[in-house]
Amino acid sequence: MSRCLLGDRVRYDGEIKYEPVLLDFIQQHFEIIGVCPEVEIGLSTPRPPLQLGGSLQAIKMTGRDDPSIDITEAMQNYCNQRPPQLNSICAYIFKSRSPSCGIKDIPLFNSQGEILQTIQGVFAHAIIQQYPELPISDENGLASRQQKNIFLDKVNAYHTLKMRQLLE
Repeated sequence: MSRCLLGDRVRYDGEIKYEPVLLDFIQQHFEIIGVCPEVEIGLSTPRPPLQLGGSLQAIKMTGRDDPSIDITEAMQNYCNQRPPQLNSICAYIFKSRSPSCGIKDIPLFNSQGEILQTIQGVFAHAIIQQYPELPISDENGLASRQQKNIFLDKVNAYHTLKMRQLLE
């Protein structure tokens, strides 16, 4: 789960994005592993905001206001190393609208500052590539009780399948 949703001050602006109802639900059903890719690669809190740029073939992660800040290589290295370490997980809850963790609608800008298209955040994409069947959501996709229950059903089914595969 994205650490900012746990109430940790890891966001670029140092603000708390604590989701107490979601956290209460998750704690009732799961053991939580908190992850913040940007902090785990060594960025400070607060820090300058980041954005995705370049092209789909060569995504760059740079400063939104200061393009000379380029963490592309550090994030690529992290995205190659961290997902395999999370092989025990049965679900992932990401932070929406994050260039690292957003699961949809993250703008990819060209060099003129125009949005080319929207994509997944860099780390979210790495997790999805590593675990294509893994149940995922962001906080917006778990707003209602019904959404939470559907997610829980998906996680339980995934866990059951994973356990069967381990026993074979």
